[in-house]
Amino acid sequence: MRVFDEIRTNPTATIPGATIAFVSILIAGLGGWLWWVLQDLPGSSDILVSSALLGSLLAFVLWGMWLMLVYVMITQIFRERAYVEQLLRVMGLAASPIALMGLMFIPGISFAIGIASLALAVSLTNVAIKSVTTADNAQVLVSNLLGFFVWCAGLTLLASAVDPHAPGIFLFESISRSLTDAISATQS
Repeated sequence: MRVFDEIRTNPTATIPGATIAFVSILIAGLGGWLWWVLQDLPGSSDILVSSALLGSLLAFVLWGMWLMLVYVMITQIFRERAYVEQLLRVMGLAASPIALMGLMFIPGISFAIGIASLALAVSLTNVAIKSVTTADNAQVLVSNLLGFFVWCAGLTLLASAVDPHAPGIFLFESISRSLTDAISATQS
């Protein structure tokens, strides 16, 4: 895509790229919180702080790990050319579909919105990464999927039933764990 070609070599796009990623993740966190509120689940003010705010910050840190894993895989494992600053710029912009999770409050399709936003983000990051590297499509895909898996796995682990520190769709994991714990407790 032309937009990635334009920003990858623009040093003034580094901070905006990181900002886009952070704001997109924060919007996802707020969408998860709104979903929680509309489901009339207890502790909505706690969820605002632990999931939407703190969880978004942790998700952004994990997004940085995603970016670094892509960089290490491409440059150290596949021995192809890539620059971390360029990756930050384009992957920041490519993270923008995560903001679609802000619409998770829509009843009946909230889970679908969360999954679709993640799928769009992974697809767009793949295109973005390809625009800044000499790696072939398979190497880009493997690198991107590894980074995405680590991001998702980290957020899933942070989405505990007691105090979920993960934004957006990852709140579903905390509900699932709560239900599992409740069922186990009644069977004991």
